[in-house]
Amino acid sequence: MNYSRLIAFIFFILVSTCLFSCENNLSKVDLLTAPDKTPLLVEQNANIVYNDSGKTKMRLVAPLIARYGGTEPVDSFTKGMKVDFYDDSMHVTSHVSANQGIMHHYKNSQLMEANNNVVVVNKKGEQLNTEQLFWDQTKHSIYTNKFVKITTASQILYGDGLVSNEDFSDYRIKNIKGEVMINNNQKK
Repeated sequence: MNYSRLIAFIFFILVSTCLFSCENNLSKVDLLTAPDKTPLLVEQNANIVYNDSGKTKMRLVAPLIARYGGTEPVDSFTKGMKVDFYDDSMHVTSHVSANQGIMHHYKNSQLMEANNNVVVVNKKGEQLNTEQLFWDQTKHSIYTNKFVKITTASQILYGDGLVSNEDFSDYRIKNIKGEVMINNNQKK
C-alpha cells in the first residue's frame, strides 16, 4: 500500500469535511465581532462611592450597570440610577435620579447622560424635572436642551433648556416659557 496516497486521501477527506461542515451563523459572528454591543461587565444592585483626597464626593446606586468596551466605552444604567453628591462635611449638596442613564468615557472627559423622568434636587430644596440631562464632569456643569420645570419655595419656572453648575445651586434657564408664583400663605 502506498502511504503517501493514503495520507493524501485522509488529508483530502479531513479538508473536505471541514469545508463542507462549517456553518455561518451571522448572529453568532456579529456577536463575536462586535465588542461594543456585548457587555464586558454586568453588576447588579451596584453601590459605587467616589472618593477624592479621602473624602466622599459622590455615591451612585443602580439596580443594574452594564459596561461596554470599544472605541467609546460606556456604562449603561437601563433600570435607573440615583446619585448623591457630597460636600467636604459629608452633607448631600444635590441628588439626581433618572429611569435610565449612560456614562460616556471619552479620552479626555467623562459625560453622564440621564434620561426619562430626570429629577435633580439641590441643597436649598429646589427641584429640576426634565426628560434628559447631561453632566460634564470635566467642566463641572449640567445642561439640557429639553423642556425643564424648576420648583422653588416661591415659584415654578418653565423653559426649554438649562445650564447650571454641577450641584444645581447656580442655574440659568435658556428659554423661559412661564413662571407661576406660589402663595405659601394659602390655607389648605
